[in-house]
Amino acid sequence: MEKMLTEIGSYSLFHEYLNVVGAASPALTRIKTGWEFKRKDRLLAQIRVDDHGHARFFIDARAISVN
Repeated sequence: MEKMLTEIGSYSLFHEYLNVVGAASPALTRIKTGWEFKRKDRLLAQIRVDDHGHARFFIDARAISVN
């Protein structure tokens, strides 16, 4: 499932994506290892936190496709 995700480098774009798919943005200060948003067993968004505490943002861009 993670193969379908695209990494984006901006939390603000990640936040906007979550708004479009109808998910509440998590507070980054509360995420220790990771966070996921799923709808009907489909992973739509994910935050991964590395060993140094840096967050990386991933989205399933198909969720906002107009096709």
